[in-house]
Amino acid sequence: MDNSSYSPRERRRLYKDPDRGKICGVCAGIAEYLGLEVWVVRIIAVSLLIFVNGAVLVAYIVMCFVLDPKPGHVSNRGCFGSERKRRKPSESDDSRPYRPTVKDVWSSGTSPKDLFSQVEDKFSVIEKKLQKMESYVTSNKFNLDQEFKKMAD
Repeated sequence: MDNSSYSPRERRRLYKDPDRGKICGVCAGIAEYLGLEVWVVRIIAVSLLIFVNGAVLVAYIVMCFVLDPKPGHVSNRGCFGSERKRRKPSESDDSRPYRPTVKDVWSSGTSPKDLFSQVEDKFSVIEKKLQKMESYVTSNKFNLDQEFKKMAD
């Protein structure tokens, strides 16, 4: 018995496979990870989408963003309209642009506390505008302006 093809320490990773995928390659990546045919995973995904309230759709969209592309894939076909071809693995890696991983993307950017503060500031501005509009609409001046418009027509 030859055990050279399987190592118990070998850890499989889940990737999306844009080369074999229809929409971003999530089902193709799951099929490869589980050792199933892609069409079987697609039928299961569509069936779950029909019979489950929409959690499958949310999970699929999250996986499109979270999963890294399969190493060595050729294109980003189906990944949210990106038809840009990638270099083949045989080409020189020296000229390849830096492609951040999902971990790099999540660790960079604005902290949640700062982002929450920015959103809170925007909502306070919107709240002030809404209060000003509401006070005008409920005032006598609004009624007077409406009467003048009726007389002008």
